[in-house]
Amino acid sequence: MKNKKYATIAIIATIAIMLLLSACGRKQNENPANMDELYRTQGVPVRTQTIQLTEFKKEIEYNTRVSGIRETPVSAMVADKVQNIRARVGQNIAQNQIIIDFPDDNIAANYHQAKAAYDLAMQTWQRMQNLYETGGISQQDLDGAETQFKVAQANWNAVTQTVHARAPISGILTDINVRQGQNVAPGDYLFTISQISRLHGRIWVSENDINDINQTADVTFVWNDIEKKGKITNIALSLNRDQNGFAADIEIENADHAIRSGITGKVTVAIYKNENAIVIPRNIVQTDENGQQYVYIANQNTATRRNITIANESALDYEVRTGLQINDIVIVQGLQHITENSKLKIQN
Repeated sequence: MKNKKYATIAIIATIAIMLLLSACGRKQNENPANMDELYRTQGVPVRTQTIQLTEFKKEIEYNTRVSGIRETPVSAMVADKVQNIRARVGQNIAQNQIIIDFPDDNIAANYHQAKAAYDLAMQTWQRMQNLYETGGISQQDLDGAETQFKVAQANWNAVTQTVHARAPISGILTDINVRQGQNVAPGDYLFTISQISRLHGRIWVSENDINDINQTADVTFVWNDIEKKGKITNIALSLNRDQNGFAADIEIENADHAIRSGITGKVTVAIYKNENAIVIPRNIVQTDENGQQYVYIANQNTATRRNITIANESALDYEVRTGLQINDIVIVQGLQHITENSKLKIQN
């Protein structure tokens, strides 16, 4: 009795599964016909966009590394140990300010000898000036003493720069490459002074784009979501064969020092702008067998083909020259099911 009950349940389950599979098969076979019929009777579901005048920009993007508008690295002039570091990264530095000291007893520097020669030459020149004023020496003797003093002064300045590494320009100390007590050799990099309230970068423009680039173009620089305005300051007149492009120098405003020297960011150059343009997405434009470009507009819930001509293009959009006007309703989604005079079901 129990076995008979289980057999009955199995038969019922099998019949149910067969009926379900049969129904699914019928739905799959009937689906295309049903959808076509649905589109004919109720309309193709579409989304639209009403044409209004808006800004259109044609932009070119580049990657570039920026540095301070003036930036000077300083290297060691003598082999010795770093005795003292007088400044820290980020500090404002005056021109000729001493940043790093080396011992003044370095034999190669001749520090004390140069200092003695400078002091003697200065004292001699001062005495000569006094004698000249009282008629004790000639102008030629005075000129000779002055020349010796200037030579000794130049030697002394060179020696002090060797022992005391100074900032060649005013700016910010953006990098120190040594530590106190470290041994260095002549030519080893010590530190960099930068002026970073403005930044400099260089982009390489292809021959296809060079005629569109000019010094009035809007320039933006973006790094880590920080955006800065800039300008083009110089455009090369000849192609650089190594880079296969024309060099264009850019200058970026950076008064708050938010952008650091040495980083690489994205430069965008607006080579064309129309503030009152008819703009449509590129992906809604179709082309027929004769090369004619067109879009579909919604005309009282009916699709109508409209031929257009393109004035300019960007990565995502077209600027339309002719074929569309303000308040035209352009179909932007559902185009794959539309032909001329298709009934529409607008779902905006």
